[in-house]
Amino acid sequence: MRLVFPEVREKENDLLIIPTFQRTRSSMVGYEIETQVEKDAKLHDYYRWGAELVSRLRRQGHWADITDPMSGMALFTASGPSLYPDVEGAEILLRYNQVNIGACFVLSHPQWGTNVYPGTAFTLAPIDVVKSILNDMQASELS
Repeated sequence: MRLVFPEVREKENDLLIIPTFQRTRSSMVGYEIETQVEKDAKLHDYYRWGAELVSRLRRQGHWADITDPMSGMALFTASGPSLYPDVEGAEILLRYNQVNIGACFVLSHPQWGTNVYPGTAFTLAPIDVVKSILNDMQASELS
């Protein structure tokens, strides 16, 4: 991971990887206009969510970042020479399947199939801190 996030060098064992999944109406395999519009909407939702998570973690003094699902590059810290592939990450960490559609791979969620938009957050914060922040974010979203 130090090749994706140079700032975590020598702290990699403490890095928490947080895969996220947004259910979609459309299969992410398609190239229809509706699919592209939904991908863009999910990307913007992920950016908003990720920026909020990173901001809250940093306010508490913890390193955090998200990667751009389109490029695999870090969004809030310096990017290293390698990219983080969300689909491959879900395959390795969670044993999810992927579908090869030629130019790229699409995630196949165990319940939603290819109707899913993945993204990944990363932090050096303890898991209890992350859980508390995520619970607060969810509660704020519901109110």
